[in-house]
Amino acid sequence: MTARVLVVDDILSNVKLLEAKLTAEYFEVVSAFNGLECLAKIDETAPDIVLLDVMMPGMDGFEVCRRIKNNPKTAHIPVVMVTALDQPSDRVAGLEAGADDFLTKPVDDAALFARVRSLVRLKMMTDELRMRETTGQNMGLIDPATTLMDANPTGRLLIIEDRPESVAWFSQALAPGHEVASVDTFEEALVRVRGGDYDLIVVSLGMRGFDGLRLCSQLRSLPEGRNVPILVVVADGDRRKLNQALEMGVNDYLTRPVDKNELVARVRTQLRKKRYQDRLRHNVQLSLEMAITDQLTGLHNRRYMARHLDNLVSVVSASSDRRAATRRRGRRYITMPASWSAPASCP
Repeated sequence: MTARVLVVDDILSNVKLLEAKLTAEYFEVVSAFNGLECLAKIDETAPDIVLLDVMMPGMDGFEVCRRIKNNPKTAHIPVVMVTALDQPSDRVAGLEAGADDFLTKPVDDAALFARVRSLVRLKMMTDELRMRETTGQNMGLIDPATTLMDANPTGRLLIIEDRPESVAWFSQALAPGHEVASVDTFEEALVRVRGGDYDLIVVSLGMRGFDGLRLCSQLRSLPEGRNVPILVVVADGDRRKLNQALEMGVNDYLTRPVDKNELVARVRTQLRKKRYQDRLRHNVQLSLEMAITDQLTGLHNRRYMARHLDNLVSVVSASSDRRAATRRRGRRYITMPASWSAPASCP
């Protein structure tokens, strides 16, 4: 998978290093050296993802990220903060500003590439919905979806963990404002997702009873779980499981020990994205309905009827042809011997 990556850093050597690494992985790289140049390059080049430094003169990375996410035209672009800051409070500040992830320098190459590919893959899904929504807007059928900066989104959360103490901690941290449920077996998790309208699933990859990665794969294959964001919890330093999880399509991750404020911030970010994507899907469906329905009567319009009648005529014609062919195949012809001749007269 390739993508256009905007690298923003005020130190030239950092930009060149990231540019070399990303180019070697066949990404197209665009660079900027301050916040204002970053915003201008976004309008000019329409990148698929932004790798943003925090400590820059003039406008810092937090403010740049806020401006990107507050603009309806750029709010869908993933932003990854790549910085030397490594405190939990710094990560929370970046997530609160709207960042999709927060990577600490020196960045592990495998983790960087896995995260970039994962976020670009998710962005492509959103781009498809946005393109269809734009068609509806141009037809005057729908209003545009709101940005991702919903103040305090709430939702139904499912915790999948087999350690009672961890379940209690997660439930206590997320219960204010959210409806939290928990399961501790593979089968029950699948049953709950099939039958429940959940907004976010938290999966521990350190469970002792079953493989959390296999569960994530199964959840992604379910129609009910295909569009539900998955947040995985991995042990600190377990890059193999984290990279595999990102490759199979999980949305975000936390490393143990989990910081409560970071947990709340990442859950809020994923709920914002889900609300935005749900709104896009609703607008697309609404535009389709309005294109074939008369608003006054609620009946299908002439365009729908003409297409529907054409389909009916095609079906009836094909059915008639099949029946005629069947009749021809079913006919039986009797052939008389050559020596036989009709009697001269009947008795």
